[in-house]
Amino acid sequence: MSIDQHPPTPVEAPPEGPASEGSAPDDPGPAPSMTAGQWARLGVVLGLLVLLTATTGAWGLVMVLGIVVMITLHELGHFVMAKRAGMKVTEFFLGFGPRVWSIQRGETEYGLKLVPAGAYVKIVGMHNIEEVDPADEALTYRQKPFWARIGVAVAGSTVHFLLALGLIFILLAGVGLPAGTLTPDEDQWRVEGVEQGTPAFAAGLRDGDDVVALDGRPTPTFESLREVVYDRPGDEVALTVERDGRTFETTATLAPHEADPAVGFLGVGQTVPEERLGVLAAVPATFREFGNITRESTVGLARVFSPSRLSDFGSQVANARDEPAAVDEPDRPVRPSAASSADEPESSEENRLLSLLGVFRLGVGLGDTGGVAGVLLLFALMNVFIGLFNLLPMLPFDGGHVAIAVYERFQERRRHLSQRYFADVGRLLPMTYAVVGALALLFASTLYLDIASPLTVN
Repeated sequence: MSIDQHPPTPVEAPPEGPASEGSAPDDPGPAPSMTAGQWARLGVVLGLLVLLTATTGAWGLVMVLGIVVMITLHELGHFVMAKRAGMKVTEFFLGFGPRVWSIQRGETEYGLKLVPAGAYVKIVGMHNIEEVDPADEALTYRQKPFWARIGVAVAGSTVHFLLALGLIFILLAGVGLPAGTLTPDEDQWRVEGVEQGTPAFAAGLRDGDDVVALDGRPTPTFESLREVVYDRPGDEVALTVERDGRTFETTATLAPHEADPAVGFLGVGQTVPEERLGVLAAVPATFREFGNITRESTVGLARVFSPSRLSDFGSQVANARDEPAAVDEPDRPVRPSAASSADEPESSEENRLLSLLGVFRLGVGLGDTGGVAGVLLLFALMNVFIGLFNLLPMLPFDGGHVAIAVYERFQERRRHLSQRYFADVGRLLPMTYAVVGALALLFASTLYLDIASPLTVN
């Protein structure tokens, strides 16, 4: 990063005495009572949470609270590191917008604001263009040593990475993941949803069976079974089935699918059993999976902002209402990918960027279909991605403050300075405004896309 510089900013000497002088006293006095307006705002927040739960179910509430807690812990990381470094923190709020409730503790005001979309912490003197009371200058972020500033800047992303590690460990050792996630063996699916009157029921299939082969053709995946069944309505097929450790043969006459008589119908769904690791085995596996997710997220982040992906995203937004996201209907036969890849275009939904609304809907869908494991895995992925995204070396991201601190350190070493060197942050403001504008445009376009063409979990 190249920044044109001014000479080091002159700083008035702080008053004599310990660094804590000039701060508000630790005794907060009596807690302030809430006004009628604040009670009304609190009622609005609680009412919205109740309405959310009523309309989206428990998973909707889990997603909102999970996102709020995740972002709050991010800011708590900055807060704790700033306090440990002796910096002055004047505000720590959950939410944005009008103040609902707050209380003063020492130099910091803690509170709740109306819009529960995250949290923020206000540290005094983050850069050289911020005006600060001379009595507080020694307590500013900009006056602290290099490693203290780096520690505060990376604390938020560090919290996200620690959360991801914790969630991955819980998934591996506690909740469990679908079999095959942790091992390369693809033969992991089992029969589910066998109903009376179907060819599968007549053939003696039951929930939990493992269909090993159909007419001697191995069926290691549900998709491979469906591929064989698809084009054979009315045919009699031989099934090789495993149940409770024993293997047996049976036959079934495939029925025509009610939605399309040209499509074969066996009448089975699939389930994937869960597998868990022991606590000791889960520790190295956690770091291994974290490394895999981090690597894939880094590559994905680079691809998202490549010209081709941005062009693809622009097309998605422009055609959102004309080409809504495809949704698989439960009662409609779906041609297996192996049989349809030649005549169907590749879906661009894997390139899809999601707004907060899209992530919320995805989480609710995963909760309904995948339960706790699906939601925990989503939050693990979100924490890794947000942690990496926040380290982009541009303001207003945390990585921008890291880049400035590193640049200042480099200049101090290069020039053999005996005093602090301050980057001229004012010269970065146009770029910062451009980044904020791009983020606002990205937010608006992804929100529009998620409203006009919402994704669903099949």
